[in-house]
Amino acid sequence: MITLHQLDFVTDIMLFLSMAILVVPFAKLIRVGTIVGYLIAGVILGPWGIGQYLGSPFSAPDELRPIGELGVVMLLFLIGLELNPGRLWSLRKEIFGSGSAQVGFSALLIGLAIYFAGLTWQKSLIIGLSLALSSTALSLRILQDRGDRTTPMGQTSIAILLFQDMMIVPILALMAIVAPVPIDTGQRPGWETALIMASTVLLLVAVGRYLLTPLFRLFARIGAREMMTASALLTVLGAATLMKAVGLSSALGAFIAGVMLAESSFRHELEADLEPFRGLLLGFFFITVGMSIDLNFVYQNWVMVLACSFGLMVVKCLSIFSVTRLSGHTPENSLQIGGLLAQAGEFGFVIFSASVAVDLLNPHQSSLLSAIISFTMAFTLLSVWLSQWFGVKLRPEPVKPDIPNTEGGRTNVLVIGFGRFGQLASQMLIAQGSTVTVLDTDAQHIREASRFGYRIYYGDGRRLNVLRAAGAENASVIAVCTERAETTSQIVRMTKTQFPLAKIFARAHDRRHAIQLVTAGADYQLRETLESALQFGREILEELGEDEDRTYEILADVRRRDAELLALQQVGGLYAGYKQFKLPDVPVKPLIKPKSESTALNEPARRLAEAEKKAEKEQSENSEKTSPHKPSSD
Repeated sequence: MITLHQLDFVTDIMLFLSMAILVVPFAKLIRVGTIVGYLIAGVILGPWGIGQYLGSPFSAPDELRPIGELGVVMLLFLIGLELNPGRLWSLRKEIFGSGSAQVGFSALLIGLAIYFAGLTWQKSLIIGLSLALSSTALSLRILQDRGDRTTPMGQTSIAILLFQDMMIVPILALMAIVAPVPIDTGQRPGWETALIMASTVLLLVAVGRYLLTPLFRLFARIGAREMMTASALLTVLGAATLMKAVGLSSALGAFIAGVMLAESSFRHELEADLEPFRGLLLGFFFITVGMSIDLNFVYQNWVMVLACSFGLMVVKCLSIFSVTRLSGHTPENSLQIGGLLAQAGEFGFVIFSASVAVDLLNPHQSSLLSAIISFTMAFTLLSVWLSQWFGVKLRPEPVKPDIPNTEGGRTNVLVIGFGRFGQLASQMLIAQGSTVTVLDTDAQHIREASRFGYRIYYGDGRRLNVLRAAGAENASVIAVCTERAETTSQIVRMTKTQFPLAKIFARAHDRRHAIQLVTAGADYQLRETLESALQFGREILEELGEDEDRTYEILADVRRRDAELLALQQVGGLYAGYKQFKLPDVPVKPLIKPKSESTALNEPARRLAEAEKKAEKEQSENSEKTSPHKPSSD
């Protein structure tokens, strides 16, 4: 029987979920991000919204904060899972170079401004470090939506965010040191407290290496997948509780638990199992933060809130711009990174809430800072747009390269895009003495290629003046080898119109893209996986004992049929020519023999089954006349 108290709890959960379902999709629709949506939902449910009529816990959001903080614990655990030593080492220069410089420089500027505003050095230190962090969730989502995660700008942004994530736990530990209210250690001496804390950390590492991994291996062997999820939850909560019991942050415990499992072969399984818990609980945490924002205080100090939000974003953008310029990025990329990471991060809510608990900040200061974080998150898309707009203004006009002409006054090849595909193609051309000019927007590619003597220049192949400066008007062939399909199509259309004398060769990403490129005017296109897949299949045939000459005949036949099919698809669409190039049907036999013959449930089903059998029989009789090829979207 459900008691009245249990019914109230269920009603509260329904209200939280209902508000999230209503507000968060709308926030996503207007492109302000899910985090801002959760904050708005919290404001509506809080004591300054409908919470004043609903009573506890909506009128007293602090009662819900411990539940919401479980989301932060889960997030830190998942961050720890991603920080395996191999990944850290491959990104070490960007993470510990650009990342540490950004956090240090931003924290210094923000902290000095706060200190000269009249706050103590302890408050200035913690606030400066906290506001120097950016929103990992928001920034990564923007990078993903814009398709920029693999660009130089995206890679550097991710490296900086990774270092910021690593700084969360040290900031929490530093806050406990400088806070006026000391941590209750049971009146133990300082050395004893430090020894206990260090021993606890070592215990967690030992448990992860020598107990959890064998335990997960056992669960996987016996097929108890749900036990792996239960063990992961127990690990996170147990580590968080243990660290809190010895006077450290529960977030530190979750972080260490994640790091100690980062090398486990079950890491991805754990990440997939815990992701739903993380998302839901973290959303709940942001709702409780929104409920805690003092709207009356914000209303009375709205000028200060807006001014501080704008000032913070400008300071962070300029500091990030300076750091990334010193690390070798172009002005345009540096400004875009600054605009993307200019907002304050979600962990500021955690740190400022904890600061109130240890009397480092008062509730009004915490409300002001939380409001500033919320406003900077809401303004992030605007800062991204502005940074791109100003970035174009900072983009230098390309200098026309001094390209030596071949006989007849024509440059051989202009290659646009110098990734893996473009590099291999260029090697063959240069080996035969062709004059090759390369355009790329990846600073690292340019630096590396320059060392090997490539004639490579920084430039966006979508800009007509860049192409002209690179000698496109004199090129015999323009090879478009860019990574993104839409970029390739755009360049092919433009070059075909503006440089009709040049032959356009293009890299296609799949069959559908190949058809688009031919329609756009490409003289030759090649799907990036076609030749490698054909050679792979030929090697398998030889391994199975097929004669080498016969495998090359098969290879040539498949190429011919593929070209014929593509020609049909250019006219009739992707599925044109399906019947002419259909593989012979192979009857599929059940792995387990059925216990009884199947019977139709009714007369229409019986007629349908008979029709299918008749069609299968006719198809079997004509199978020898069909072609051994079937279209795909590769």
